[in-house]
Amino acid sequence: MKRLIFITVLAITFFSTSCTDDIGGNADMSTVDFIVQDNEWGVFGNEGEVGYGYAVDLSFPELTDNVIQNGMVSLYMKSGDAWIPVPIYFYYQTDQTLYQGGFFYRMKRGVFSIDYYESDGFTQNPGTQIFRLVIVQPY
Repeated sequence: MKRLIFITVLAITFFSTSCTDDIGGNADMSTVDFIVQDNEWGVFGNEGEVGYGYAVDLSFPELTDNVIQNGMVSLYMKSGDAWIPVPIYFYYQTDQTLYQGGFFYRMKRGVFSIDYYESDGFTQNPGTQIFRLVIVQPY
């Protein structure tokens, strides 16, 4: 019995110390929560045509060429008590028309842009929305 306990303890010690969490590399992560007010959304495209929607361009000096090429950027949108990853698609139906809408993002050095569109060409202003941007800066 003592031998069985010894072997069990030895096996647990061996397996628990042989595993490491080293994933290689280092990174610095920052999280920014921000609100886009309904009056900050700008219209793009022509109403009634494909591509009509709303967008906002935000200044983020943290978005360097190094982050864009070697890091990671993720956007989340607040929905009640939850954070939903963007891009996100919504499906709508009015009368007999089924269409979709969604939030998308794009970025370039120093600028983070969020777009919202509805496929029917009559996109409504998405209103005030809360977002969370997660930026992983590589070393």
